[in-house]
Amino acid sequence: MKKSPIDKLFFELYGYYPKKAGAAYELLVAAALKVVTGEKIKYDQHLRGEYSETDYQIDGFNEEKSQIVEAKDYTINKKKVGRPDLQKLQGALSDLDVESGLFASATEYTKPAKKYSDSSEKNPLQKQIELYNIRPSTELDEKGRINKFIVNMTMVTPDFESGQMVCAWTKSAIKKFEKNGLIGKPITLRIDRFYRKDGTIDCLLVDFTRNNQPAHPKMDDEFGIGCWLLPNKYIMYEEELYELKGISYKIPYRRSITTFTIDSDGQPKVLIKSEDGTINKLLTDEQFKKLTFKNGKVE
Repeated sequence: MKKSPIDKLFFELYGYYPKKAGAAYELLVAAALKVVTGEKIKYDQHLRGEYSETDYQIDGFNEEKSQIVEAKDYTINKKKVGRPDLQKLQGALSDLDVESGLFASATEYTKPAKKYSDSSEKNPLQKQIELYNIRPSTELDEKGRINKFIVNMTMVTPDFESGQMVCAWTKSAIKKFEKNGLIGKPITLRIDRFYRKDGTIDCLLVDFTRNNQPAHPKMDDEFGIGCWLLPNKYIMYEEELYELKGISYKIPYRRSITTFTIDSDGQPKVLIKSEDGTINKLLTDEQFKKLTFKNGKVE
């Protein structure tokens, strides 16, 4: 039996040829719908007609939409899907307890077929038939699409070690400095924590600055300039507590630039495009290879 382009694509993706003629396209369509919708998609199902009790073989079925799927691969004879194909599907729809139908073609549709699909949405005596083109993708399909993102990420972090900080003291703290003979004398003081009035630790400076970053109005600012108000916080010097009003600061920023690329997952292999324009996507080999066909379900 002559293999169609769809058969060859299926073998490329999954490493085998389905035994039943046309099954390769039915499976690819079910897989493509699973990728795009994420809904519960079945393949090769049987439904019994409500009125005729006919046993209908269904190429695919979307459980969540109660929608049957018809898939036609006319790639060997390069024939478009015509109106009679859709009328045959409409006949099944009228006899089945389902909401709508979806027709998938690997070779486009004739104008009468498209008109018939449009009328099915308006005709109260019919059930809607959506038209999809699901076929092997080409290089032309890739034009104008984004398949790679190059991201330049700038990290801006305050350099506290190189910053300038000036403490503002309460009147009681200034009196204590005077009492201890420290006014006008240089003192070396490393502030790494704040205390409460009773001498217990209020918080560490590293935790305080993590939650109170320097003001940074613009990304290109060289410094963060501002003031932290510090009510009821003390620092300790030579076992004495001195109460703060606040700290004014001028903190420089360090900048680092990281560039990384986000590529599409795999190589484009299948175009899925709805006639109404709501879906137009390229699906990759990796997306298909993540799916399996088991007991009539795409998983």
